[in-house]
Amino acid sequence: MSNKYEHLIMKDIEWTKSLPDHEGSIGDKGFPILMSNEFVPEAKAWVCPALLRADKKTSEAIANGSFGKATPHIHDGDEMYLILGEENSSTIAVTLGDDYYEVTTPAAVYIPAGLPHSIEAKRIDEGKFGGACPIFLGTEYITKPVPENPLKIENTEKLVMKDIEWVKSLPDHEGSIGDKGFPILMSNEFVPEAKAWVCPALLTADKKTSEAIANGSFGKATPHIHDGDEMYLLVGDENSSTMAVTLGGEYYEVTTPAAVYIPAGLPHSIEAKRIDEGKFGGACPIFLGTEYITKPVPEK
Repeated sequence: MSNKYEHLIMKDIEWTKSLPDHEGSIGDKGFPILMSNEFVPEAKAWVCPALLRADKKTSEAIANGSFGKATPHIHDGDEMYLILGEENSSTIAVTLGDDYYEVTTPAAVYIPAGLPHSIEAKRIDEGKFGGACPIFLGTEYITKPVPENPLKIENTEKLVMKDIEWVKSLPDHEGSIGDKGFPILMSNEFVPEAKAWVCPALLTADKKTSEAIANGSFGKATPHIHDGDEMYLLVGDENSSTMAVTLGGEYYEVTTPAAVYIPAGLPHSIEAKRIDEGKFGGACPIFLGTEYITKPVPEK
């Protein structure tokens, strides 16, 4: 089988010891990277999934301030904070300019270029899966100090999505996630400044999930293309999920944690093969554009 597109897949996390304008560490390993143009040259996004199943050591690190966090800084490009995991598993403190928010799983925060921001975990409940996943929408993750007269936005609360919005259907998709349709956690329909669309098909699997995957009724995307780039993030408990992804005519099975980068115009699809019962996992498609529009795969 041809493997022309295999280089678009990150099959595991890459760890870096430090990040600019960050302090502490995630689980004594540094900071996790799941997409970057250092590893996937086509990538126009950078992903740092600070997500884990918390234990006593996690709680202690959050309490004593050694858990990974970002101090106030700015970027020349936009960024998002996705607060992911089991419902109400985590509370994350975010600053946007002079404003302070505490957001609880699931949630998302959109950060326009030039707006000072920071992030710090306040809690991740022991035994629960959760945390934050910063995503920078650009080719290189570069921070800058907050200038004397930074960008100010009057109503920063409009940049925060405090829960999932559900839609009954999506173009070129079939089935449903837990009988609710498809979950949306960022979109310019809800946050006008957003230049990204996020669909976190993530859950703690049960018997009903396994049955839906087996009978084909679990949500999936059939082959299609976009005029912009997209990513599939596979996050959750380690080895909790296996997803079948097609890129062009190539078929891959990828296991949590992993990420797939999909350049504009490349035909692609995704379908869950398994999510282990009692585990948290799944896929989180992220379209890097202002409006999620699919197109049919053109004839050769």
